[in-house]
Amino acid sequence: MTAARRLVEALAAVAPRYVPEARKEKLRLLEALETERLRDPGSLIRLHETLCFLQAYPDDPDVLGRVDRALAAFPERVARLGPAARRYLHDSGIANAPLDYPFGYPMARWLVTRFPGDCEVAWRRFDEADRLDETIALLASPAEGDAFSEGGMGWRQWLRVAKGGRRMTDLQLLLELFARTGLPEETRDWLYENLALPILWTPRGAGASRTLARIPPARVFFHEDGLERRGARLAEALADPLPSLRRAPRPPAEALIEAARVAMATRQRELHAFAHPNPDDVLLAEVGRGVRIALFGIAPGFRLPLEGYYAFLALKNGVPVSYGGGWELFGTLDFAINIFASFRQGESAYLATQLLRVYRRIFGMRTVVVDRYQLGHESTEALRSGSFYFYHRLGFRPRDPDILRVLEAERAKIAGDPSYRSPIPVLKRLAGDEVYLTLPGGDPEPEKRLRATDVAALVARFIAREFAGDRPRAARESAARVRRALGVRRMAAWPGHERRAFEQLALVAALIPDLARWPASDRRALVEVMRAKGGASEYQYARRLDGHRRLQRALEGLARA
Repeated sequence: MTAARRLVEALAAVAPRYVPEARKEKLRLLEALETERLRDPGSLIRLHETLCFLQAYPDDPDVLGRVDRALAAFPERVARLGPAARRYLHDSGIANAPLDYPFGYPMARWLVTRFPGDCEVAWRRFDEADRLDETIALLASPAEGDAFSEGGMGWRQWLRVAKGGRRMTDLQLLLELFARTGLPEETRDWLYENLALPILWTPRGAGASRTLARIPPARVFFHEDGLERRGARLAEALADPLPSLRRAPRPPAEALIEAARVAMATRQRELHAFAHPNPDDVLLAEVGRGVRIALFGIAPGFRLPLEGYYAFLALKNGVPVSYGGGWELFGTLDFAINIFASFRQGESAYLATQLLRVYRRIFGMRTVVVDRYQLGHESTEALRSGSFYFYHRLGFRPRDPDILRVLEAERAKIAGDPSYRSPIPVLKRLAGDEVYLTLPGGDPEPEKRLRATDVAALVARFIAREFAGDRPRAARESAARVRRALGVRRMAAWPGHERRAFEQLALVAALIPDLARWPASDRRALVEVMRAKGGASEYQYARRLDGHRRLQRALEGLARA
């Protein structure tokens, strides 16, 4: 081990310790590393992740100042590496290190708008030439069709010709072609994503990499007294006074959307809410210890068919440390959290607790569910991180009898030997089903709850039975039937998104045979629910939907039948 690598390993070891001796050691190591040239890319990545952690969890202003300087110097460190070492950093998301990923249309369009000179199609990694030929032939004018037939110029030459001397990348030209198709947005996005075009992007500069992702906070929280790692009992924490929420003004909202997209893109990930955010529906909560939670509603037209949904980005002292989302339907919240790997030795339990307190403020949910994927089902990352036990410590419990028996046996082993760790095969069995947290008023049998997929199945059967599979006719006649039943007139005065939301939810409302005989107050409330799905905020929709108990009982009865 080289001297430089020993310094890096020593800093990584002392980073999560917060006592006076550890602070002095951090300062000594940070000073020594400032002038140390790291030629080993593995050590460089190790240093990078340790610095990111310390920027989010600093001891004091002196430590933070040295960390900030070290991260600011990182692009130059990467630039000094040899070609082989720089290839090792590929896909790391570190400043000046390229990555490639088949981003979908909204994210690809954002990349070329935000970083026009830093991204292009990674043609070396693209092997779907025939599919691209067929797609361009479909989108180009009919008169250009022969260019893609046998013996034609093909897509490579067409890209050169179609630029017409304009200074633009292949990626910009392709996105221009898709933007002008005239196809519905969902069809266009699917067609683009089906190409799986890998985009080569080199993140550079402030706000464009994991290295320089920090949004300077108004006030830094220093960890002079150490980390808060005690897992609070969630049921009690959610019963306490909840944090306040405020709607972010437009400029800060757009900056947070940018931060969320960069946080995902530099980790080669995408999230529907970050691809289609509503900048007028970004909510902020300051929950203490330097944690800011930004919640993102989805733009009308891209929202989920039935559930209310907010995604989140959590920032610790201005550093993005976690993302995920919450889906709510009739009092049950499906919750997903992913803490970025660099920060998992921090205050993860505190962060998860505060997130659920914020979701409780939005949705008022009575049951919280964590999907088995989050626990490790078909997710190696979740298995290796011990995700099941993370949620178990927070108070989540399985209800499957077989899983409960496995859990009981594992807890007995842990009690007998504190050093025991459940092996991967056992963790896979523990991740075989959902886990639940039931709050006052929650469903005593949450595994039997009404799900959005149940309602979707009802709609599919309804269309097959009543309309012989003719979906345009089903949508048209169901909307007319529901308008009559609910006494809706003069829809032309409604905003366009509210009209479309009403028409889409009409297929759900049309399932209810006695809809026209409901009390007038319930019918008026249902109209408000349907309009709110296309309204300014999903917050209002979720609250109205959850409050419509007659609708819930009707759909539950249909699902049982």
